[in-house]
Amino acid sequence: MHKILITLAMTVTLIRPLYAEDLTSINLPLFDVMHGMKTEWVAKKMIYNGQPMSIQNFSINRSPKDVVRHFESRWKVQGMGQLKHQKIGDELTIGFVDRGYTYSVQVRENKSGSVGSLVVTRNKEFKQTKIQFPIYPDSQVVSRIHSVDMGVKSETITLSSYRSASMQKQWYRSILQRNGWIGQEGSAENRGQTLEYQKGKELCQLIFMGKNTIKDNRSIVMIHWIKG
Repeated sequence: MHKILITLAMTVTLIRPLYAEDLTSINLPLFDVMHGMKTEWVAKKMIYNGQPMSIQNFSINRSPKDVVRHFESRWKVQGMGQLKHQKIGDELTIGFVDRGYTYSVQVRENKSGSVGSLVVTRNKEFKQTKIQFPIYPDSQVVSRIHSVDMGVKSETITLSSYRSASMQKQWYRSILQRNGWIGQEGSAENRGQTLEYQKGKELCQLIFMGKNTIKDNRSIVMIHWIKG
């Protein structure tokens, strides 16, 4: 079985939901980047909690305040939209809501200037149908990320439950095997224990984390599904 390698880049993050809109049909506007920015795509198209978005990481040899001032000035000139500011720790965020889209810049200082992310989000809620793949009873969906990379569709879902991680692990092992998935025990990691499965060209990985006070004493299950 192929080894599944995943990076949970978002703090959330197999279950197959159907969306009211195909991701391939979504067109998002490009971010008008600042001169001198070096950018790298994280996702040209993805769906996070029902909202289509694109994400680019950037670096630039300017201070975070210079970056914020640049976009603030540009967006004020455009007019009509709504500016938003936020500061969390050492990270500055400025956003602009205009014509159904939110453009946001998250920036923080580093040794050579600034690094951060450019995000475009379409401001429209999706009506999502019921998740078709079995979910452990009493689980709550914390987040859902649906993405396409080089034509390969994948989905990452985070669930929380008052049940123990070990109890949920046993349940998922049983239900996946009954549905034709072939699996094995993954290696234990700092973030939790894993199960890895394959069904034809489809791959999935489940990460089980014990209860913690941060999530109101609920255990967390992160499920990543590569649809092949």
